[in-house]
Amino acid sequence: MKELSELCIKIHEPFAEFLLADQEEYKFSISALDVVRFAGHACPSMIGAFLISQRAVQELFPDTNTCVRGQVAIEIPTSVEEGATGPISNVFSMIFGAWEKSGFGGLQGKFVRRNLLKYSSPNIPRGVFRFHNLQTGTYVDLTYDHSKAEVSGAAEMPFQKFWRLKIETILQNPEKYIQVK
Repeated sequence: MKELSELCIKIHEPFAEFLLADQEEYKFSISALDVVRFAGHACPSMIGAFLISQRAVQELFPDTNTCVRGQVAIEIPTSVEEGATGPISNVFSMIFGAWEKSGFGGLQGKFVRRNLLKYSSPNIPRGVFRFHNLQTGTYVDLTYDHSKAEVSGAAEMPFQKFWRLKIETILQNPEKYIQVK
């Protein structure tokens, strides 16, 4: 199994490039370890948010496998307060630069990050995350179900060990838990 620091999503940040930032500020990678540090913990939801994002980037940017921040809108069928929706959406925001109300309003009509994330979307079935490439018009619907990740002997082990083993199980075969709809 790869280490969390080895699982990465390539990012291009056009606003930083426009501001003449150093290349390392506008072309970089976000790792699963970065997501864990951002969230303050590793759990199936945080690892899932990273893996969902990774798959969305592959589907929406097939030629480069590089996420262009601000170019993706995201719709979630649940409210921000429901279950792990808020923490999962925070990871999406970190990776895609897609925010609800708190995002950057833009500069001269460009680089807008606000209103690219929508909660309680009535058009999206429960359990689905929709990612829409605003430049190409393509979108992908993804589901994630970590309940399928079984850990043998779970009843006899401490919660913390079970949790780590469940994360490892998900990381070994992410395609078992993430589906394109």
